[in-house]
Amino acid sequence: MLTNLYLQTTNPKLTIRQFFSSDIMIPVIGSAVFHAAVYSIALNVASYAFLGKPLEYVVNMRLFIVLILIMSVGYFARFLHVKDVYCAYNYDMQKTRAHLDKLYIGWIFIA
Repeated sequence: MLTNLYLQTTNPKLTIRQFFSSDIMIPVIGSAVFHAAVYSIALNVASYAFLGKPLEYVVNMRLFIVLILIMSVGYFARFLHVKDVYCAYNYDMQKTRAHLDKLYIGWIFIA
């Protein structure tokens, strides 16, 4: 599921209207909610391990909402970046895909 979403949101031939269609936006929001929940749980575990107590409910809710917003905007920002890379490589799809895959794998391991 996430691989398909990655390929869809990094397709430079996709239009902005298609990007905001329900076929793509529902999985984007689902992915953002899933990852925000995972990151929130991880931060609660770290808080419990280092401070002896989980984060407060209000902090958890703010964290969760902010993470969803950041990730949702991040998908759109990455999509715009893909379009710029595609233009920079003179509309060469193969070079664009190689560039993006290398960039994505590098950042995923840093994150």
